[in-house]
Amino acid sequence: MGRWAWMLGGLIVWTIHFMGVYAIASLADVVSRADDPPWRMTGLAFSGVCALAALALAAVAARRLRQSPGPAVGFGDQLAVLGGGL
Repeated sequence: MGRWAWMLGGLIVWTIHFMGVYAIASLADVVSRADDPPWRMTGLAFSGVCALAALALAAVAARRLRQSPGPAVGFGDQLAVLGGGL
């Protein structure tokens, strides 16, 4: 299960991003207006955190890919770089 989570890590980050931004917008719509600046900045900050997480995942996977001894070992890291780079 850990290998799958590693290979799909970037896509998992963006799934969490979609659900989080949707929850922030829904909560903002209930509390006040969804386009109020504090709620928009909250969504922007959450998007930034998710982008940094995906970038960090891609950087770690790229580093592991450069250090891998063979193509079969690096396949999971290649998918992690691809998912993090999306």
